[in-house]
Order: sequence, then C-alpha cells, then structure tokens
Amino acid sequence: MPQADLDKPIYLALYKLILYLYTTIKHFPKEYKYTLGEDILGLAWKTLDWVILANTVENVEKKKYIGKAVSCFNSLKYRLRVTNDCKILSHKKYSHIIKQSAEIEKMLGGWFSWSKRL
Repeated sequence: MPQADLDKPIYLALYKLILYLYTTIKHFPKEYKYTLGEDILGLAWKTLDWVILANTVENVEKKKYIGKAVSCFNSLKYRLRVTNDCKILSHKKYSHIIKQSAEIEKMLGGWFSWSKRL
C-alpha cells in the first residue's frame, strides 16, 4: 500500500488487521483455513476496498460506499466470532482482533455519521 494511504488512520487500522489475520489464519486447522479463513480475509479486503472507494468519490456519494464498508465489516465480525465460538483462535488472539476491530468500528461509525449529514 502506498505510504500516503497508510497515513490515513482507517487505512492503517484495516491494513494492520489484514496482516494480523494472514498470520493467524495460516495456523487454522485445515478444515477451516480454506473456508472460514478465506471468507474472513475476503471480507477484510472488501472492507478496505470500500473504504478506498469511499475516499475517492464526491462527498455526496460517500454515504453509500461507507455504508457498504460498514456492512462488510459487520459480516467480518460475525465470522470472527465463529472462530472464537468454535475455539479455532486462542483467547489472546481473539482479544487482539477484537481490540483492532473496535478501533476500526469506531472510525467507520464516525465517518458514516459524518456522511449522513452531507
């Protein structure tokens, strides 16, 4: 990712989450790695893609794309919860992901609230 993009907090937070997910998912049991694991990575990338797109459109269009990023991220959080409930992730790793997710969720929520006022 270009350095200029990493200067934006939401980009950096999503980028760090994606990196952490890659290092974590490679240790998933085989029966989850290529199903749930790939789904999680796909949703994380889609969320980042929607954020990038939202940042490039006119302000009046931002709400739609930020909403898609929020929706994608919510789907991602539920997949991550399944990994915890199925005991695929250690409590420590899941806690770390939840902490990162809360930060991202706060940023997305603030951005979405701002976009509603446009």
